Amino acid sequence: MIGIIFLTLLISVNELPAAEAPDNEKTTVPVRSKNTYVLVVSGISKDPNDRLEKDKSVSDLRNFFLDGVKIEADRLSILMVKSSSADKASQIPTAKNLKKTIDTLAHSVKPQDRFIFYYLGQANVVTGKLRFNLLGEDITHEKLAEWLNKISASSTLIVLDCPAAGLAAKAMTGHGRIIVCACTSEQRYSTQFSRYFISALVDRESDIDADGKVSLLEAFTSTSRHLDDFYRQRQLLKTETPVLEDNQDGIPSRHPWRFEIDGKDGLTASKFFLKE
Repeated sequence: MIGIIFLTLLISVNELPAAEAPDNEKTTVPVRSKNTYVLVVSGISKDPNDRLEKDKSVSDLRNFFLDGVKIEADRLSILMVKSSSADKASQIPTAKNLKKTIDTLAHSVKPQDRFIFYYLGQANVVTGKLRFNLLGEDITHEKLAEWLNKISASSTLIVLDCPAAGLAAKAMTGHGRIIVCACTSEQRYSTQFSRYFISALVDRESDIDADGKVSLLEAFTSTSRHLDDFYRQRQLLKTETPVLEDNQDGIPSRHPWRFEIDGKDGLTASKFFLKE
């Protein structure tokens, strides 16, 4: 009997008309869509040919994010050598400018947003630490990780196209993060990664499952295959093996496309689409 009475009261309450607030008290809470913020950093290079290649990659990245991904221009930051013709509006890639840019992004990027950090250039290893070669003072991978941790985006992609990039994977690892490295920590020669990766992001042949869009994992897989061909066709010793980390164990995988078999890295990257 008590249960029947309670149910009757509950139905009666639910049927009562909702009280409306006066017009001057009505407020609308806007639903904010997810935004994408991008920071591209091109380090220094003493090799003229390498410099031209990196400049082209920066230009291609700029066009991809602005025209392909359709992000707002003020959400794309580029740090590169001023003498480059790729982007005259860019800031000089110094440690000071990099920290300042990241600090600014830390105040702009919200938890529901996506953040992409892309470094391409030279780096070297000193006392077990990867040092990104910038104008003036270099910065270590640990310092860069510390700065990037200020950004609260729930989804983050970090691409490191430089020698020994894999050394930084463990320090960069975090919840909601995908770390893409052009090579392992032991491989310390100049890389060709961006030459193929950027084009793979828009190449229909990268769409392995034929769903009409290219996931990050598909672009990574395509890039790995193109790099194999690059060294084989030139009969060169392969000096770069791309690796990917997205399961927070800090150990990047050379074969993330096998995640369904080995249960390691690759699942998050398979669901990450730059062009949504």
